[in-house]
Amino acid sequence: SNLYDRRTPYVLQYLFNVQREFGNNMALEVGYLGSMSRKLESLRAVNEALPGATGSVISRSPYPNFGRIQLVDNGGRGNYNSLGMKFTKKYSNGMSALMSYTWAKSIDETSGIRNNDGDTLFPQNSYCRACERARSAHDVRHRLVTSTLWDLPFGDGRRYTIDNPVAHAIAGGWQASTIITLQSGFPLTVTNGQDTSNTGGFFDRPNATGQKPELDRGAQDPQRFFNTGAFVINNRGQFGNVGRN
Repeated sequence: SNLYDRRTPYVLQYLFNVQREFGNNMALEVGYLGSMSRKLESLRAVNEALPGATGSVISRSPYPNFGRIQLVDNGGRGNYNSLGMKFTKKYSNGMSALMSYTWAKSIDETSGIRNNDGDTLFPQNSYCRACERARSAHDVRHRLVTSTLWDLPFGDGRRYTIDNPVAHAIAGGWQASTIITLQSGFPLTVTNGQDTSNTGGFFDRPNATGQKPELDRGAQDPQRFFNTGAFVINNRGQFGNVGRN
């Protein structure tokens, strides 16, 4: 179902940049970019049962005569803040280059009704949208991109001239380029795969033990990629306290 007064999501964006030129062909730009997102869409169960250790799921639903009602909600909020740096070398002496780095954080209550693998389709508790506020499923903390273009030194006007027209047609005038992208990973929502809250949703998250989820460098292997001791199954009839993403 859909809200009768459903709104189109919108974003307010703001930025401030400063740029300095070095010589005739190099420039450095540093700036802040931020945005506020409103009316973000998400799926929510409007007839979800209240958590409880006893009794049937349907008996704890607001409308026991109906099953789980899926609503396309659009009350989500989000914000994005970033610091960006860009270095540009215009084409000169046979080479051009561009390097950019972004340090950013994106936070929201929902990242969309078509979620990525690391996010859940429904909230753990459909009656608490604010409880889902966390890093966005698409949040990337660090991102570095470089691209470079070189003229290879063979051919007319370059260091090594090729007089033979056939050889020049084959080996002259070539360019080489690279694009390198390095970025940190996406967040991941930890779920327990069970309905321990007894709400019928199967979107429960576990409880945190206080240990850090990350393992020390070199301690990971395919059987234990994170510290499993950082989580325990939540109690029957209760939601887990681990946050989304």
